[in-house]
Amino acid sequence: MKTSALGLAALLLVGGLSVPAFAASEDSSFDSDFLVTQLQHKGINATDVYENADGIIRAVVKQADGSSTFQYFYKDTLKPVQSTAQGNTRVLSKVDTGVKTAPVYNKSLLVDDFFD
Repeated sequence: MKTSALGLAALLLVGGLSVPAFAASEDSSFDSDFLVTQLQHKGINATDVYENADGIIRAVVKQADGSSTFQYFYKDTLKPVQSTAQGNTRVLSKVDTGVKTAPVYNKSLLVDDFFD
């Protein structure tokens, strides 16, 4: 009994020491605080930065009216990402965003007449 208690104490001690060492060894090359500071030095009122794919970062930028928007920048140069004419973006017109009315349905929604 004395040996197992001593072994358990040693296991807990070694396990407790290895967790901080493992956490410190994780190397992340993304430094959001540094990128926020660099964007602010460029005159962009960035409050937070997130890493996207393909060397592009997404920044939360505070506008003059107090609202926040997302803006995208290249990670290595911090130049704004320009959208292309043939990209996946689409401009919505009044036809796309107009008010649409739901079809009239006078029956009760509680009655199941699916097989009728």
